[in-house]
Amino acid sequence: MNLLRKPYWPVAAALLLTALAAPAASSVVAEAPRQAQAVRAADIIDPPLPVEAFPGQVKEACGIWKELEWPQATRPKDYTVVNTRLVIRGSNVYGNRSGDLPRQGSYREYDVNPRTPGTHRDAERLVRDPDTHTVWYTGDHYDNFQEIASGCS
Repeated sequence: MNLLRKPYWPVAAALLLTALAAPAASSVVAEAPRQAQAVRAADIIDPPLPVEAFPGQVKEACGIWKELEWPQATRPKDYTVVNTRLVIRGSNVYGNRSGDLPRQGSYREYDVNPRTPGTHRDAERLVRDPDTHTVWYTGDHYDNFQEIASGCS
C-alpha cells in the first residue's frame, strides 16, 4: 500500500511530527513540576537593629500594636487606630511556609501603615512571635526580613 497517496499522507506526516516532538514535550512537562515547587527563601537582613533604626512608620506601628496589646485573631481583622478614622489590619497567623523565619516559631502578621477603611493595604508588615515576642519587619511583602532587636515587642 502506498502511504503517500492523498488520503494517507497527512496522517503519516502528523504521526512523524508527533513522534519527533514527543521527547521534547515530555522533557518540558518533566521540568514544570520542579519549577513550580521551587520556593525562593527570603533574605534575612543582619544585624537585628533597634526600632529607631527603621523608618519612622515602623516605630509608630509598634506603638499602635502595643496599645492594642498585639491581638491574635483567627482571620485578618481591621482595628481602629485610637483618635483617628483610620484602621490597621493584622493579628492573623503568618504561616512561614517557605521557612524564611526560624522554623520553631509561631507567627502573627500586622500591617505597618494605617489606612482609610476600604482602601488597599501596602507591602509593609510586622511579623511577631507571640511566644518569644520577637518582631521582624518586612518592607517588601515578605521578600526580606530584618529583626527588630528592641523597642517593638
